[in-house]
Amino acid sequence: MILMSLDMIREGMVNARPIFTSQGLMLLDEDVVIKERYLNRLKELGIRSIYIRDDLGDGKIVRDMVRKELKISSFIVIENIMNNLCYLDENEFDNIKKIINKIIEDLLTPEDILVNLSEIRAIDDYTFGHCVNVSVLSLVTAISLGYDKEKLIDLGAGAILHDIGKARIEFNILNKPSSLTMSEYEIVKRHTTYGYAILNNIKNISFDSKIIALSHHERYDGNGYPHNIKGEDIHEYARIVSIADVYDALTNDRVYKKKASIDEALDYILSMSGSQFDGNIVNKFVDNIARYPVGKGIVLNTGFKGYVISNKKGYTSRPVVRILYNNLGKRVKVPYILDLSEIEDSINIVETTDDIELF
Repeated sequence: MILMSLDMIREGMVNARPIFTSQGLMLLDEDVVIKERYLNRLKELGIRSIYIRDDLGDGKIVRDMVRKELKISSFIVIENIMNNLCYLDENEFDNIKKIINKIIEDLLTPEDILVNLSEIRAIDDYTFGHCVNVSVLSLVTAISLGYDKEKLIDLGAGAILHDIGKARIEFNILNKPSSLTMSEYEIVKRHTTYGYAILNNIKNISFDSKIIALSHHERYDGNGYPHNIKGEDIHEYARIVSIADVYDALTNDRVYKKKASIDEALDYILSMSGSQFDGNIVNKFVDNIARYPVGKGIVLNTGFKGYVISNKKGYTSRPVVRILYNNLGKRVKVPYILDLSEIEDSINIVETTDDIELF
């Protein structure tokens, strides 16, 4: 499969990844043949690119880190809570922990799987999908840090509820399509204390889980909020979630900004290691993210172009690619596979693109 800009997609191509809203509504399922009206609807929703099936595959299936059905059920639970805070009680929190437990089971696979796929979701569905993604990214990082099951459940539950305080912020401020004023920004910052207060009313939630809502915007150098604490005075769970939170925000479209590429987001996270973020946690986080995810179009320094077909643990910047075009921009007669992890470093990726044509 290959990630293509909607402008490059033609009727008759086949969708390769399910696209759905945070409410669990399927916009376009996998293996559906593309029609013009589908493309128009996706554009209306602010979606700029989707995954398309190719006829060159070798039959390998790229496994999602978390099952589609589990993600959708997670979105629905978070949406219900964010839209109706009285819905969050001891029983519902137990339900959240059950969902987190299932996510952990999906992540604790014997396979070494990188965070590999860019999720496609509509701009207006940011909040609920963001909460789930941050939880998954935090759990992947914590697994690398050696957390046991009990700690993983505490972390995952707190991470999925990290932005619950935003339910008390006016929608028109949260989704303002332009820069916030200073007073509006001060209002948004209150979501941390609001979130902690909401979770403080749940009897069976641990301190370790609820402190995430309060402290995920604290920064390692002390320049965060709401209390300007720094270093290891910030709870480790919050230090993990802060990285996942920023990464997911950078790599998803919003009403007021276009998303960054994965490699740009990773470069930013690395540049803030030791200042905004805990350096040790940054290293664990980055080690689990495929810098060039499966399906992403790439350009080599040789001028040849293709797209990523797989990634290997330990080689997050040197994926296996399928070459489609030569350095003159001409289609090669027979597309071929190049494993960058097995060749000299003189050949490397210099650019990513969603504008590579399959046919």
